[in-house]
Amino acid sequence: MSYLNRVRRLAEILREEGLSGVLLRSPANIFYFTGYRGTGYLLIPMDGFPALYVSPLNFELAEESTPGEIQVIKLEQGFDIYRFFELIPESLKTRIGFDSLDAEDYLKVSGKLAGSMIPISQHIWKLRIVKEEAEIERIRKACEISSRCMELASELLGEGLTEYEVKSEIIREMLSLGGDGPAFDPIVASGPNSSKPHGAYKNRIIERGDVVIVDLGVIYEGYCSDITRTFHLGPESEEVSKVHEAVSEAKRKAEESIRIGIKVLEVYQVAYEQLALAGYSDHFLHGLGHGVGIEIHEPPRLFKDSEELLVEGMIITIEPGVYFPRKFGVRIEDTILIKRDGIEKLTSAPYDLSLG
Repeated sequence: MSYLNRVRRLAEILREEGLSGVLLRSPANIFYFTGYRGTGYLLIPMDGFPALYVSPLNFELAEESTPGEIQVIKLEQGFDIYRFFELIPESLKTRIGFDSLDAEDYLKVSGKLAGSMIPISQHIWKLRIVKEEAEIERIRKACEISSRCMELASELLGEGLTEYEVKSEIIREMLSLGGDGPAFDPIVASGPNSSKPHGAYKNRIIERGDVVIVDLGVIYEGYCSDITRTFHLGPESEEVSKVHEAVSEAKRKAEESIRIGIKVLEVYQVAYEQLALAGYSDHFLHGLGHGVGIEIHEPPRLFKDSEELLVEGMIITIEPGVYFPRKFGVRIEDTILIKRDGIEKLTSAPYDLSLG
């Protein structure tokens, strides 16, 4: 990946904004433009080469990670953003763009500026939202690992185990297969816990007859994956099977509707209408999916009112779900790549509901 080329493309996009420079603090953005995975300050002048400022703790890692064209500067221990702005050349203080700055930090530095600061995250997403081939390959590998972890989960699930025991084995498998770690805290939600889309902070013992939602993601070389499956520990239930079938069909139809240039709200609507036909639309509590990349939740957001368009090279999830309070829930999710001629499903674990 050519990090300096990404920097130049960002500068081209922002030049029309009349900026003198850009300050990036989001670790995800810093990684995207430098290859360094850590905290710091990335200063990009509109003319000239970028500089990465890091603490002494991260200096060696940053030097090893970044290309030679990006200067790495060691800060003093305990350096804060106020003192950082004292280092910026006066020529860059006239109109500077930023990606992440809370109100307290803004108030600290506003007096240091000769001009103004403007948010530029929307311009960065113009670059990050479409994945390069090297990024796609990393996400594809993360999806391969997560699929194998899901297969392990289906083999492990059984009455008498706790949710945390299953979760710990999933994380162990991620690491043994070469993943950097979980992209988020894995969800193993059994019985009534499965009616809560994000599970519950309770280490429940899994029982026969439970519905179990397993939602997991892996980071591989800085890039994420996301997959969800729903299982039922027999005896077979007509109600659970009916809901699982409806969610599966909503997901299938939504995926079939995806094409370059379609609005994400139209894809959402396809899934929603399918769940409405089955009588479950009131139990569909969240968006249909989200983008995946360096962060587990990225644009585009597949919400009912989103006007964003799907384009080639985006990687998104499709994850319809239906939830019945204090009873059970069903969610199925895959990570998919949008291609010129359709989609490529990057996650691949079986969809079997019943574990017998």
